[in-house]
Amino acid sequence: MGEDRSQEQRKHIFAINGSPDFLNIVRDLFQEEDYNVTTTNFVPNSFEQIQALQPDVLIVDVVVGQSAGWELLEQLHAQAETNDIPVLVLSTSPRLLERAREQAERYGNHRYLDKPFDLEALLTNIRGMVGGA
Repeated sequence: MGEDRSQEQRKHIFAINGSPDFLNIVRDLFQEEDYNVTTTNFVPNSFEQIQALQPDVLIVDVVVGQSAGWELLEQLHAQAETNDIPVLVLSTSPRLLERAREQAERYGNHRYLDKPFDLEALLTNIRGMVGGA
């Protein structure tokens, strides 16, 4: 186990978002802070990727008129291997965030952040969920 400890001990953040620009910003921000980062668009195998990688925290965007984010939250919650991964739920819609908060008991230990937000708020939330890198 000894060789790759530095990589091994880093916290792993997995971000899912429909905007490549957003994903680039997130990747740059967290890599600078020494986190391991995986970013992806919503793709049919997003859940399988998460299941395989077992990240320390997820950043998931819920978007008005799109069900991908909700479906992913449902799937994560339904599976024993993934239901205790904390999620930072993002949205530009206060109504959707409110809906997510109302279901917080169902989905577990998640946090919520409305967009636009500053990067410091994003970092603070992630650190609060998983600690520093």
